[in-house]
Amino acid sequence: MALSRKALAGVRVLDFTWVRAGPWATRWLGALGADVIKVEWPLNERGRSTGGSAPGIEPDLNTRTNFNDTNANKKGITVNLRSERGLELIKQLVAVSDVVVENFSAKALKSWGLGYEELKKIKPDIVYVSQSGFGHTGRHSEYLTMGPIAQAFSGLTFLSGLPGEQPAGWGWSYLDDTGGMYIAFSTMTSLYRRNMTGLGQHVDISQMVVGATLNGSAMLDATVNGRPSRREGYPPGNRAHWPGAPMLNNYRGPTTAPHNAYRTKGGGYNDWCAITCFSDEEWSRLVGVMGSPEWATSPKFTTLSGRLKHQEEMDLGIQEWARTLEKYELMELCQASDVPAMPVQSTEDRVEHDPQLRHRELYQELEHPVVGRYKFQNAPFKLSNTPAINTKPAPLIGQHNQEIFEGMLGLSHEEFVAGYEDNTFWPATLDRYPYMDEMIKADPLPFTGPGAGPKIEDTGKAPRAMGGGDQPGPLSGLRVLELADQKGQYCGKLLADLGAEVIKIEPPGGEAVRTVGPFLDDLPHRERSLSFWHYNTSKRGITLSLGTEDGRDLFRRLTATADVVLETFPAGYLPSLGLGYEDLSASNPRLIMCSLTSFGQTGPWRDFLAGDLLHLAAGGQMACCGYDSEHVSGDIPIAPGGGNAWHIGSHYAYMAIIAALMSRSTSGQGQYIDASVHDACALTTEMHVNTYIYQGQVVRRQTGRHAAATPTPLSQLRCKDGKYVNASAARVTLRLFPALVEWMDIHGLADDLMEERYLEPAVFAASEAHIDEVVANFAANMTRDEIAHGGQERGFNWGAVRAPDELVDEGHLTDRGFWVEVPHPELGKNLKYPGPAAIYNGSPWRISNRAPLIGEHNEEIFCNELGLQKTELAYMAEAGVV
Repeated sequence: MALSRKALAGVRVLDFTWVRAGPWATRWLGALGADVIKVEWPLNERGRSTGGSAPGIEPDLNTRTNFNDTNANKKGITVNLRSERGLELIKQLVAVSDVVVENFSAKALKSWGLGYEELKKIKPDIVYVSQSGFGHTGRHSEYLTMGPIAQAFSGLTFLSGLPGEQPAGWGWSYLDDTGGMYIAFSTMTSLYRRNMTGLGQHVDISQMVVGATLNGSAMLDATVNGRPSRREGYPPGNRAHWPGAPMLNNYRGPTTAPHNAYRTKGGGYNDWCAITCFSDEEWSRLVGVMGSPEWATSPKFTTLSGRLKHQEEMDLGIQEWARTLEKYELMELCQASDVPAMPVQSTEDRVEHDPQLRHRELYQELEHPVVGRYKFQNAPFKLSNTPAINTKPAPLIGQHNQEIFEGMLGLSHEEFVAGYEDNTFWPATLDRYPYMDEMIKADPLPFTGPGAGPKIEDTGKAPRAMGGGDQPGPLSGLRVLELADQKGQYCGKLLADLGAEVIKIEPPGGEAVRTVGPFLDDLPHRERSLSFWHYNTSKRGITLSLGTEDGRDLFRRLTATADVVLETFPAGYLPSLGLGYEDLSASNPRLIMCSLTSFGQTGPWRDFLAGDLLHLAAGGQMACCGYDSEHVSGDIPIAPGGGNAWHIGSHYAYMAIIAALMSRSTSGQGQYIDASVHDACALTTEMHVNTYIYQGQVVRRQTGRHAAATPTPLSQLRCKDGKYVNASAARVTLRLFPALVEWMDIHGLADDLMEERYLEPAVFAASEAHIDEVVANFAANMTRDEIAHGGQERGFNWGAVRAPDELVDEGHLTDRGFWVEVPHPELGKNLKYPGPAAIYNGSPWRISNRAPLIGEHNEEIFCNELGLQKTELAYMAEAGVV
C-alpha cells in the first residue's frame, strides 16, 4: 500500500500539560501526526526543573532527560497566561486549534479564563480533554494528587505485594503512564466523533477512577458476591494462589501452578525467570525440560489440584533447578518445549539485551540540540499505512515562539519583540537563552495563516444511525468483530462501552476466558464468570468455528460490512486460513484489522508463549516492583496483580484502532495494525527506561514507592488501624509545615516541632529525618482515613492505600455516576457494575448491556442479517460450525 499522511495530520493540539500523564499522552498524539504545541511558562514548569540531566551537561530548563523523551514530537512556546496579552494570544491559538489538553487541578484553567465553556465560545467544535486526580466533578474533586496518590486511593497499590506484608506498590506511577493513555485515546475518540458529527465536547477524566476501572473483576466480586479484598492469601505475590489460603480466584487469570518467579544462575539482583504452566501438559513438558528429576515425576504433581496442594515443595524443586541456568538460557529451553517462561528484565535488559524489542525497533535514536543523540521510546504498534514514529525530540523552551506567534497568528516582528520586553513571552527575572535573542534579531516570518487545513469529512459511508432516543456514544455507527481472548477483550470492552457495535465471536461452547473466576455465588459455570462479565459488557455475541469452511465463509460475509476486526490469535493463524488482512480487505478496502498478540507478528520471540505474569517479567514491571531488603529479604521481584499486562496491551491497541479510523476518515482506506503486548509493557515503567538510557543507572526496588538507583525516603506510613497511607508527594514542605504541626499538636503528637526554630529553612532542611520520624509517629496514632482525608483538607498530597472493595461505598464515585445497574434478565435482577473512567459530556461512555450469553445473538446475526434459514443454523450447530 502507498504511504499516506499520518493518522492525525491536520489536527492541532494545544498542550497545557505537566509532569507525566498529560505530556505522555500528547507525545503519542504527536507521533501519530498531530501538530502539538506545548504551552509553558518557565517559572512554573516542574517537568523541566526536576529529574536528571545527561552526564557532562550543565543542568538548565533544556537538559532534563525524562522531559526530553516524554515531550518528544511537539513544538514549544512560552506565554504568560496571567497577563492580558498572553491570554489574548492563547485564545487566538484556540480559534485555530482542534484540541485542548490539560491535566492541572480541577479549577486551574477555568480560573485563568481558559475553561471549556469559555473556549467553546471561541471554537464551538473544540475537543477539550481534562484529567485531574479525582476529576472535575464529585465531592473530592479538589483533592490534590500525583499519580502514586491516585493509585493508592484507586485500589491499585493494594494489588501488589506478599500476604502478611505491607503493599509493595508498583515501583513507578502506573497511573501516570495509564492516565496518559486515557487522555490520548479520549482525545482521539472525541476527534473521531467530531469528524462524524461536527461536534466537539469536554472529557472529564479522573486519574483515580481510571485506576478503579482496572480493578473491575475485584469490584464486581465485591458488589455481586460481597467478597472483601482484605483476605487471607491476597494479594498472592507472584502466585495465582497462595498456599494454604482459601481456594479463591485472585483476579490475575486462571488459578494455576507453577506460577512464580525463580532465581537463576548468577544470583544477581535481577537474575530471575518467571515460569507458568496453564495445563497438565505444560507441566509434563516442564518436567522433561528439567531432566525429569525424581521429585517432579511424583504423582502428587500430575494434576493441578496436586500442584496447588504441594506448591511450596514444587516451587523449591523448580528453584533448585533454575539456579543452574542463566535466565535467558532457561527461557529458551522452556520455550523450545512449549513451556511458558520469560526473564525478569531490568531497564538495561530491555534496552540492550532484548532481541524482540530490538527487532521491532522500540528504541529509536534522535538528536537533541542540547542533550545530544539518545534513544527514544517508539510506539508498540505498527500501522501499515500511517506509521506512528517519533519525528523530533522535546522542544527547547520557547523554541517555536516566532514560528507560532508571527507565522501562525500574524504578529508583526515588532509586536513579537515587544512580547519579550513586557513579560508576555519571557519573565524579566530570568536570563534569555541565546536562541531567543536570535529569534528577536531574525528577519520577520511571513504570515502563513491559520494552517488548520480543510475540515475533515468522511469520504465513505455515513455512520449507522443509533436506535432510541438516548444520546449515542462517540463510536456510534462502527461495527467491530472481536475474536479476542484475555489479551484483547478489554480493548473490545472499551470500543463497545464507547458506542461501537461489537460482535464477540467465540468458538462453539464459548471462549476459554469464560472459565476464569470468580463466579457468581462461587458456582463455576461458563455463564457465571464475573471476570468474563466485566470484560465483555456492551457486546453482542455469536459462536463460530473458523476451523470449518462454512465458518470461514460466514466470517468473510461478516467482514464485508465490518469496520474493524480485532483478533488475538497466534501470529500467522488467520492468514493460514485465508482470513488474513490482505484476503479480507480485497472485498472491503475500508476494513481495519488489529492483531494484538503477545510479541507481535515478527521477530525472534514471535511464537513464544506468555501470560500476564510473564509479560510483567519481560516488560520490566517486576524488576521495578518489590520490597526494600530490610522489609522483606531476598530481593524478590513482584508482579502487580489484576491482569494489567492485558490492560496495557489493550490501551495501546485501542489507540491504534482509533488512529486508523481517523486516517480512514480522510483517505477512505483501512489498514492493518500489528500490536504487541510485550512492546506495550516495555513502555510502561514511567521514567525508569530513561534513567538507564541517559544516566546508565538501573533502578532497585523499594517498598511502597518508586524504584530508584539510590535509596529514597520512606513514604508509605502505617496507621493505627493497620492500614497504610501514601505520603510520597509533598509530604512535608516548609510552606505546609505550620499547618501540619498545628494539626499534630491538636492530638498532642507534635513533639518539639512547635518550636519556631523549625521555621528557619536551614533548620528545617537539617531536621528532615527527625520531622519524618514525628510524622510517622503521628500517622501511627491515627486511622488511615483520618490521615488521608485530614491531610487532603489541609493541602497535603496524601492518599489512603485502599483495597478494591472499599471503593464500593466511595461517595465520590457515586457523585460521578460511576456505578451502573446492569440488567441480567436471565437472573431476574440487576447487578452493580463498575463503570467508565471518564465523563464525556457530548457522547456518553457507558455500559449498554451485560456480556452476551454463549451464542446469544446467533439467530439475530446469522438469520436476520446474513439471511440463513433457521433450519440451516440448526444444521450448522449440529455440525459444530456455530
